[in-house]
Amino acid sequence: MGRLDFLQIIPIAGLPTPELSEDVLRCIDHAIPFPIIYQLIFDDCIKVKAAYKRPNDADSGKWVLDAYFETDWQTNNTERAELPIALDLAGLYEHLLRQLLPLPAKPGETLKSQVERLQQIRGKQQECRKMEAKLQKEKQ
Repeated sequence: MGRLDFLQIIPIAGLPTPELSEDVLRCIDHAIPFPIIYQLIFDDCIKVKAAYKRPNDADSGKWVLDAYFETDWQTNNTERAELPIALDLAGLYEHLLRQLLPLPAKPGETLKSQVERLQQIRGKQQECRKMEAKLQKEKQ
């Protein structure tokens, strides 16, 4: 993943509904130039959500923000796993983010490649939903 000097875990408590627009998180992520893992709290439930955020290949002073990944809602009293042992923040961030991804990594696959593959899968799923909707509207 490269050099990572800072990782922030931000709790967002007191949500009025279980849904929080990704636009809100995207705004925060664009304003803060390092990876963020959000803990969303609604009633007595918690959800972890984060976007894959990496330094720009062309300009290391800028960050690229990819898709968001999240856990399901869990009760607040659910036992949490301990933080993994990592040699640096980049390794910790990669491990925490991989736990949020819906599909496991292929052997030797980098986090960047895994996220790109998941983005392609999401794109194909969206195309499929559009085709199904179009098919439903089609008259025989």
